[in-house]
Amino acid sequence: MTENNTENTGAEAVDKAKDFAADAVDNAKEFAGDAAENIKEFAGDAGENIKDFAEDAVGNVKEFAGEAGENLKEFAGDAAEKAKGFGAKIAGIFKHDK
Repeated sequence: MTENNTENTGAEAVDKAKDFAADAVDNAKEFAGDAAENIKEFAGDAGENIKDFAEDAVGNVKEFAGEAGENLKEFAGDAAEKAKGFGAKIAGIFKHDK
């Protein structure tokens, strides 16, 4: 009788081990699936944030370039006016020498 109980206990232990292993595999698959889904979602969010950042950066560069262009245009106009005035003064000096 003891021998039969040992066999039953051994068979039960094997069955329990098989069930435990099957549950562990199922849990691992579920975890891997959840992890993959989370990674996919994170990557999507990160991609969207990078896209938004790039669009903002392009907008800022365009705005800066526009302002710089306006400032250069204004500076060139002022420089031309001053050069014209300076040229007139020099011409006036040489004119009086005659």
